[in-house]
Amino acid sequence: MIEIVSGSRTLRLSPFERQNTPDAPAYDWISTYVEYQLPELKTQYQASFCAGELIDLRKNIASLYQGLINGSKLPDVVFDSTENQLNLRFIPVPYNSIVVELTLRPENPAESVIIKDSFGIDQSYFPALLSGLDEMINWQN
Repeated sequence: MIEIVSGSRTLRLSPFERQNTPDAPAYDWISTYVEYQLPELKTQYQASFCAGELIDLRKNIASLYQGLINGSKLPDVVFDSTENQLNLRFIPVPYNSIVVELTLRPENPAESVIIKDSFGIDQSYFPALLSGLDEMINWQN
């Protein structure tokens, strides 16, 4: 499970089912509950992510985290889920901070209401974020 709490905002991704592709685990689909909560709004919906796209996201976030530790400048990390129900962008800003921009589409993307928001995190969030991604990638029914 991934949980990011920033001020009054909470983003939570909780896997609940994995559809295995025996010969190609990177193509397994991981069904996930997506929850986003603000004081004025709470949305919950189901989304599916391909294991391979989560592996790529983890690799990119690990590189961003290492860059924050080393003080090097790194590009944004962009995650556009295959089914376009969740889009995340991690944008490095001064003082070892990251702006997270998110776009949520709770329904079929062509018909869905779109929720956009952004919030700030720092490098202290990354160990739990990476651990949560590992849990999702390796999650079994």
